[in-house]
Amino acid sequence: MAELRFRFTPGIIPESFLKTGYFAGWGRQPRPTEMILENNELVARFESNSSGTVHVLWTNTQLGMIMESTESLPLYPRTYTLTKELVRGALGRLLRRVFEWQMTGFRPTADFATRTTAASRKFSKLAVGNYELDFLDNELIQVLAELNNLAIDVVKSYTEQSLAWRLRNSEKLPITLGIGLHSHPINSIYEFDLYANYLHDAFHAVLPMPTWRELEPQQDVIQWELLEQKLTIATRYGFQIVMGPLLCFDINAIPVWLASHLRDDDFWERRAVKFVHAIVERFGSQVHSWILASRFNSCNIPSIPALRAVNLVKHLAQRMRMIGVEKNIIVGIDRPWSEYSMDYITGLDQIQLAELLVNCSEIDSIMMEMNFGIDNRSTFPRDPVTIGNMVDQWGFLGKKIYVSITVPSANSGDPLENDKSPIKQWSENMQQYWANLLLNTLLGRRVVQGVFWGTLQDINDDCEDTKLIEPYEIPYAGLIDSNRTLKPAFQNFINAKKYIE
Repeated sequence: MAELRFRFTPGIIPESFLKTGYFAGWGRQPRPTEMILENNELVARFESNSSGTVHVLWTNTQLGMIMESTESLPLYPRTYTLTKELVRGALGRLLRRVFEWQMTGFRPTADFATRTTAASRKFSKLAVGNYELDFLDNELIQVLAELNNLAIDVVKSYTEQSLAWRLRNSEKLPITLGIGLHSHPINSIYEFDLYANYLHDAFHAVLPMPTWRELEPQQDVIQWELLEQKLTIATRYGFQIVMGPLLCFDINAIPVWLASHLRDDDFWERRAVKFVHAIVERFGSQVHSWILASRFNSCNIPSIPALRAVNLVKHLAQRMRMIGVEKNIIVGIDRPWSEYSMDYITGLDQIQLAELLVNCSEIDSIMMEMNFGIDNRSTFPRDPVTIGNMVDQWGFLGKKIYVSITVPSANSGDPLENDKSPIKQWSENMQQYWANLLLNTLLGRRVVQGVFWGTLQDINDDCEDTKLIEPYEIPYAGLIDSNRTLKPAFQNFINAKKYIE
């Protein structure tokens, strides 16, 4: 068992934040990590014999709680200074990324150069000086905050230049904005008419697919009306249909009758093929794109290891092509920083997973699923440079990239909600801020073909009608609240659509 130790001033960060951290090895793949406080030091313990990065939740006045990380640290028998290593990591990521952008024509502002020089000099002085720990930490926290602010500003500048360049030859960008209707109770044309005009201003496409559990509550008894109603109404109003995910690899999304037969030879595979075939046969002519699967890489279904899930997804993609599907086939990658690897060994790291997907020619696109939050279903928020870097990495595979995002507007359900930290992460204003930041980060990237917001209307923890609750969804992540009032974040999509076909 290897370990990395960090000293820090007690009280600069809540203990619960520190314990949410993890160690990542080669390829920045997270490893199961024990984070403990011992003799006023943070100790990260993990199985590894190589250097790696340590990631911890941190707070920023603009971004709220985000996951910060160190640079790669050798496994020396020494104690590092936590704030010093976090600043070193943030500074290195920022400077490397801007240098890469400059190689493709990006021109940072003079203000950026001035601010990065000042931050670098201040960090250098603090890193080599002999200062008391509390003074050192307070000064480095200010540097880290400035680097996060710089990341926000430089991504905004990059996006403005990228959009200006792309719009020189085209009036609009070829990007699809979509909204999930999975859990929205659309029961009539009148119900949809309440939102249709707003949705037309903000989105091109809708994602109406219920879960397999909802559609086929009994074996071979599919409740087509649950899907047909949403699909027919959305089509009548002129929206594109993005159908899926056909399979969500979540224990709460598969039929109850199927769960007890997962160990029975290939019963799971045969039922999945039959279900997908039925959907394609019935709705194939109406669909613009197919989301074949989601969360298969973080599958929490017993008896379905990662390799079995990957093989099923590849087989289903091949079967869809065989029965005549020519439209875009998308496969979702849940929590693309692999936070799920902290809890269990998947058997496949990100690079191996990517290679398996690239080798399947029937899969056209990858959808990065970023459901922001701080519980075990969510993606930890990162600064925009880190988010853009991950999008670019998946884009290097040669597949088209879609991004599915949700950001909650309330703290309910967050395990850190009752923490003594003065920053409560989620509110409607914070949701709007992150929606704007994410769209700004994504629209400037040529590899991104579409952005989907996960759900239209709030799914509340205390909702009395359990039929409207999908257990794997993020509560309060809608763009419309339970009283049918548009949240401020909705305006961000209206603004974004002005640039898009």
